[in-house]
Amino acid sequence: MRMNFLNDALGRVPEYRAIENAVRQRKTPVAVTGLASIHKANILHTLLSAMSKKALFIAGDEAEATRMLEDLNAMGVTSAFYPLRDFSLRDTEGSSHEYERQRIEALTLLQTGQCTCIVTTIDAALQYVLPPKKLKERTVKLSAGQEISVDEIVRALVRCGYVRADQIDGTGQFARRGGIVDFYSPGGKAPVRVEFWGDEIDSMGFFDPESQRRTQPLDSCRILPAAETLPPLYPGGSAALGEKLQKLAGRAAAKKDSDTAQKLAEALRADGEKLCADCVLPAADRYMGFVYDTFATALDYLAPEAAVLIDQPARCAERAKEYTTQLREDIALL
Repeated sequence: MRMNFLNDALGRVPEYRAIENAVRQRKTPVAVTGLASIHKANILHTLLSAMSKKALFIAGDEAEATRMLEDLNAMGVTSAFYPLRDFSLRDTEGSSHEYERQRIEALTLLQTGQCTCIVTTIDAALQYVLPPKKLKERTVKLSAGQEISVDEIVRALVRCGYVRADQIDGTGQFARRGGIVDFYSPGGKAPVRVEFWGDEIDSMGFFDPESQRRTQPLDSCRILPAAETLPPLYPGGSAALGEKLQKLAGRAAAKKDSDTAQKLAEALRADGEKLCADCVLPAADRYMGFVYDTFATALDYLAPEAAVLIDQPARCAERAKEYTTQLREDIALL
């Protein structure tokens, strides 16, 4: 009731009506100045309520993004944060995929219509992510009573970038014990245990990873990808990509007068061997161009009629320039 009152009050303000009419008639972009953070959230909430639109809000920095997210959620707008992440371009063992999983969760909510607004920063919005079609294809829905084998689920988890563990303690992991499969999907409030009767899902539910006791039964759930760059999605799988890298290594090694080429050959050969052996590749992001036939960003997940709001445009432009400059330097060093 309170938010309806605020929406009605704002709807009577001539300046707001001008904004809404411009958006309805697609006479955009529209600039609005002189607003405090809470007023930005109020205008966005009223606009989305009046027009039943989805939106992407691009903040000037993480602090402003956090404030906007909190304000929108307090107003009843189902919102999610889409964070910036560091690309895995170097061979560092034990790198975290937590930000990737947050991004995948946010994009899934947007793709399935479960989220009204994604809040992000300009550098995060510019980063490449797995294409919408691939996210949809790699999302596996499970239901109680479904006929599917344990091996099929394990293969699906491996293709989605999950790492096998003896016991789950975080997202992106799975474990198998006979006819029981545990996995912790991005966006899940807890890990899921799936119990089989032959090749049929007998039951499933959330469980506590510490006590290993089930906490809530489930009728259905989703397996979401656990990483953004998934070598198994390369045509022919990880082994095929590994073979391609080894061929490229051979070409690089043929340039015997170049130290850079020799170093490149060593890196390609090492990564190719890991992929051929179905090992996890920490620096998978440097092969994103091989894994996917097209590049995509968060903007590709928006419907054509969605609203895009850019907070502090000058600050966003500066941040975008800083990000692209730094990325070029990082790539040059590699």
